Amino acid sequence: MYRERIRMPSLLGKVVTPEQAAELIKDGMTVGMSGFTKSGDAKMLPAILAERAVNEKIKINLLTGASVSDEIDSTLTKAGIIARRMPYMGDPTLRKAINAGEVMYVDQHLSETVEMLRSHQIAGIDVAVIEVSAINEQGGLIPTTSVGNSASFAILADKIIVEVNLAQPMALEGLHDIYIPSRRPYREPVPVVAPDSRVGTTFIPVDPSKIAAIVISNKRDNPVKLDPADADTNAIAGHLTEFLKHEVKLGRLSNRLAPLQSGVGAVANAVPRLDHVFRSYPGFGVRSARGRQTDICFGDGVLADPALLGQAVR
Repeated sequence: MYRERIRMPSLLGKVVTPEQAAELIKDGMTVGMSGFTKSGDAKMLPAILAERAVNEKIKINLLTGASVSDEIDSTLTKAGIIARRMPYMGDPTLRKAINAGEVMYVDQHLSETVEMLRSHQIAGIDVAVIEVSAINEQGGLIPTTSVGNSASFAILADKIIVEVNLAQPMALEGLHDIYIPSRRPYREPVPVVAPDSRVGTTFIPVDPSKIAAIVISNKRDNPVKLDPADADTNAIAGHLTEFLKHEVKLGRLSNRLAPLQSGVGAVANAVPRLDHVFRSYPGFGVRSARGRQTDICFGDGVLADPALLGQAVR
C-alpha cells in the first residue's frame, strides 16, 4: 500500500522499521522534527526514542516549527531525552521541566530559527524527521498538514528520516507552496503579491541521497482542541458582522469587502459560522495562518474561491 506513495523506485529500499530508523539519532545530536501546532508532526520516532532512553543515555536538542503534539514534547520530556528545545512549545510537562532547569529553552519568533541555522549561529541539524503524504519521482517530500520549518530542516539536515503517513490523504499533494528565500545579503523580495499567490513548489526539494530511512505510519493528527462557540463569542462575532454591514451601508466600505484576516480561538471560529451574513458580498474571503474546519466549510464559494480550492487540492 505504501509503494504508490514512494514514487522514486530507488528509495523503496530505504523503508525500515521505526526502531531501525531511530538508531540514526545519537546522543548529543540536534534533531529537527516536522509539526506546527499539533499538525503534521512525527508520530513514530518519539515513542521509540523514549523506549531507548530506558536502557540508554540519549539527549538531543529538539527543534520544531512551532508547538507539537504531546506525543513529542511530553513523551520525550518524561523520558529525559530533551536537553535543549526551541523555538516554541505549549506542553505543560515540558514547561515544568524548563522552569525547573532540567531543559534549556529558547523562546523566539518562529521565523528566527531557520535564519540562525542558515547563518550558522546555532548548531546545524544532524537529523530531520519529516512526516509526508508521499515522495515524488524526484525524491521531493510532499508534506501533510503543516510545513513550518520542515522544508528548511530537511534541506539543511545531514540526514533525513521520512515518516510516510498512510492516514494522511494523497490529495494533499498540490496544497503546499514551498518557497525558500535566497540567502542574505543577496536576498530578493518574496514575490507574493496576494494571499493566493503561488511562488514555490508543491513539494520540499531535497537531495534523495540524504534520505537515510523511511518509516511507514498510519496515525491521524492529534489536533488542538478549541472551545466551541458559545453565546458570548457568537455575540462578539455578531457585533463584527453588524459593523461591516453598517460601514457598507454608509458607503465607507464597498459591497466587495476586502479579505478578513482571522486569528485562532473561539471568537475567530465563530465569525465564519455566520456565513449567511456574508453571502451577499461577492468575493469576500477569510485569510488565516492555519486552516480550520470553519474555514473549509465555506468551500461552496462563500469564503473560498472554488477555482483556488481546485488548484490547491487536486
